[in-house]
Amino acid sequence: MKHRHLEVFRAVMRAGSITGAAHLLGLTQPGASKLIAQGEELCGFPLFSRVQNRLVPTERAVRLFEEAERLFVGMEEINRLVGRLRSDGPPRTVVAAIPMIAQEILPFAAADWLAGVDAQLFVTTRDAGGVLAMVTSRNADVGFAMSFRRTPGVRSQLIARSRVMCAISTEHPLAAKAIINPADLQGERFISISRHEGQQQKIDQVLAAASVKPKEVAEMPLIIGAAAMARAGIGITFADCFSARPWLGQGLVLRPFEPEIRFEYHAIWIDGAPQGRNVQTLIAAMRATMRAQLQSFGSGA
Repeated sequence: MKHRHLEVFRAVMRAGSITGAAHLLGLTQPGASKLIAQGEELCGFPLFSRVQNRLVPTERAVRLFEEAERLFVGMEEINRLVGRLRSDGPPRTVVAAIPMIAQEILPFAAADWLAGVDAQLFVTTRDAGGVLAMVTSRNADVGFAMSFRRTPGVRSQLIARSRVMCAISTEHPLAAKAIINPADLQGERFISISRHEGQQQKIDQVLAAASVKPKEVAEMPLIIGAAAMARAGIGITFADCFSARPWLGQGLVLRPFEPEIRFEYHAIWIDGAPQGRNVQTLIAAMRATMRAQLQSFGSGA
């Protein structure tokens, strides 16, 4: 496929129709249809099927769109960089972070950081695997995630450890306890967190060692979302002071869990890539912000 075919294909995927794509690109509808047909011929497989007069992308088209998006986003970023260089604008620091960090930690760290540097900040949110992918593909200068696994070519720095707590609705009987033990969770309605990223495995191991089986009623990989579900009374979950903060004092309490488990937060970047002063100072600001929040909560660092 040539660039023009990809451009029209992307527009159809985004607009949901040939007519919408033609409007986005300033083409006639027949012209856009012809380019899609040419693209399908060059690919050797159909990109869309018609269902009740609607264009429905095929599975292959969805996969192609994901790659095309990366290509076009990369080109758009290059054009923005050229514009900044032309105007001698401030350097841009691109951060990839898991949603909880982007919402609950980064804004406070960024406020301090931007007060001391001449820079622009661009933040994108991904799951932990997506953060790593953004960094390894050099689409992010630095990433912030939990439970980082060693990866060739990627450096990491531990920036915080936080104690894992039981997140419980204030209406739940266990909210009256000062400390929660595995036996307290036997048969209790339970919201699991991310097994894909490893957080839930730590908890599963402790519960299995105590021969305890809660009644799992939901799985919510986003810990901040699991805490919200606990607040709503769906069940008990595990969180820390960062992920539960929006709901504390609003129907949710945290209770220490023993034996102690900790979450780890890491900054990651490409090994060998020039790590500018702005990235170094941003990592330092993140570490300082998280330490201050931990001390305020009383969890320790």
